Amino acid sequence: MRLAKIPTGIKTFDVNINEGLPAGSVILILEDVGAGGREFLYTSIYNISQMISNKNNIDPIKRKNKDPGDDENNIIMLPNKICYVSVSKSREDILTENAYAFHKEYYEAINNGLVFKELSDIYFRHSIAQNLWSENKGIMGFDSGSDKNILEELSEFLNENAKGNIVIIDSLTDLLVNEIDYLNKTDFIMFLKGMVNISKKWNGLIYMILSANILEKHMQEIINDVVDGVLVFEWFDKGSVKMRRNLYISKFRGLIPQLEQNKIAKFETKITYDGGFEVSNVRKII
Repeated sequence: MRLAKIPTGIKTFDVNINEGLPAGSVILILEDVGAGGREFLYTSIYNISQMISNKNNIDPIKRKNKDPGDDENNIIMLPNKICYVSVSKSREDILTENAYAFHKEYYEAINNGLVFKELSDIYFRHSIAQNLWSENKGIMGFDSGSDKNILEELSEFLNENAKGNIVIIDSLTDLLVNEIDYLNKTDFIMFLKGMVNISKKWNGLIYMILSANILEKHMQEIINDVVDGVLVFEWFDKGSVKMRRNLYISKFRGLIPQLEQNKIAKFETKITYDGGFEVSNVRKII
């Protein structure tokens, strides 16, 4: 059986996970605020966009995995496109964040290389923001013209765009921090279970951002249990002068045995203007 994997595009990370993540996975990006989860995704977008542009010259789609421990070959796949679904933020907000944080090529990759879906119109439609900052007050408009609820709109977008592609959902925190009339937590969990099931047919990657310690603990644990993989981005040495960032994989179908075999515990990470998100050191179990 030939197993399909999709790289994150972050070479210092991919080299430690046997070239990429299993295709068909729904992945939770669970981050302490500011610990690097978003920067991981922005860097992945940029690097994957570069790989897609160069795939005619360097064929990364199918090549043998060089790990001698593998009995069979992996197929390294690239998506046809990368999709970014924003629940509450505008496209311009995401672009501005990247313009400030990274060199201009990151901005250009996100501006030109993404299929962007805004759900803020639906998200704010029945909120107090609709009355306070609506278009007729000259600030912003929240009228999408759609009568669908936010999960219906999201599922329709996934059905049309997720097959063989990378989709980033920003964020579960926005979706779940407040229950609204047409979206309660039980409905969301059933939606998530269905998405994880059908994602195996889509055979792409779906990343979902969730800020740690915002939801009730049992709700966060339910989400952790349902998804295929959880990448945890955390601060450590918080008492020191310089705060540092860690990344570890708390669960992932098909990857944990490899990490255990290589005695990998955590990845120390850094974020730079030119390089974006990188793994700076691998902490191993001795």
